[in-house]
Amino acid sequence: MKKYLKILGIFSTLLWMAPALAQQDPQYNMYMFNPLSVNPAYAGSRDALSVALIHRSQWVGFKGAPTTQNLAIHAPFRGKNMGVGFQVMNDNIGPKNTLAISGDYAYKIKLFSGKLGFGIRASLYNYKFDWSKINYKDTREASYNLGRESYFMPSFDFGMYYSDKKNYIGIEASHLSEDRIGITDENINKTNTIEQNAHLTLTAGRAFVIQKDLVFKPSILARGMVNSPLLLDINASIFFKQTLWLGLSYRKRYGMAALIEYYLTKELRVGYSYDYPFNTLKTGNGGSHEIFVGFDFDIFKSKLISPRYF
Repeated sequence: MKKYLKILGIFSTLLWMAPALAQQDPQYNMYMFNPLSVNPAYAGSRDALSVALIHRSQWVGFKGAPTTQNLAIHAPFRGKNMGVGFQVMNDNIGPKNTLAISGDYAYKIKLFSGKLGFGIRASLYNYKFDWSKINYKDTREASYNLGRESYFMPSFDFGMYYSDKKNYIGIEASHLSEDRIGITDENINKTNTIEQNAHLTLTAGRAFVIQKDLVFKPSILARGMVNSPLLLDINASIFFKQTLWLGLSYRKRYGMAALIEYYLTKELRVGYSYDYPFNTLKTGNGGSHEIFVGFDFDIFKSKLISPRYF
């Protein structure tokens, strides 16, 4: 127990260093099925060429509501003490489209009964704005913005991730460069900015083996950025007969989510999640849906650990 407290202390200190903790990046209910999406240090942790795809349709029924897709591919190499990954993220909300292409690298060392990984991520973001998608009440405002704009911006992340057979904890600092681009509208003599605010994300969980065919796994995700409220997910899931995950999630100041993941084979798994807000957003929308597909290619011809808890 002392060794886990030491590891927890390190990560907790790093999280405490952020003066206040909010959301700018897309948020997924099923991040625990694709941990690479929240931490580059996870790259290569599945000991296979792993491919994961998530699609999220948020606040169905709202015009211009967010939709997000994330494709993640990663694998270990050099004796499995290193990992590399590649991700593509596409996010749409109203007139704004964000496309990000990322490369991940992780280096792992043995620590206690598990491994501690250090990861970096380099990304290129493309922000596009199509102002013609906005219905202006004032036609004079419409005349100012009728075209399309496109901007590129780099981003750099750093992460740490520890896991053993029954525990994991990770922390990621993203958008460390905190880049910004100024957009000047000459028609109204006004300058706006696109900003990438630094995020800090903490994830942790533990698997409790109740009996051979029943595992209980609580987990948390805390994410935030300076001068914004903390985003907190508290999750609890049960694993039946080494094939079926069923879980519930509570998101602070938002609502609840239910999720399911099923292993069709030891390599192929599929998942679905539905969340519904309890705040003012509940009026006029049908909740949010996520679909997940993951596949592990055993390119190393080694025995896959299946199913995995993390």
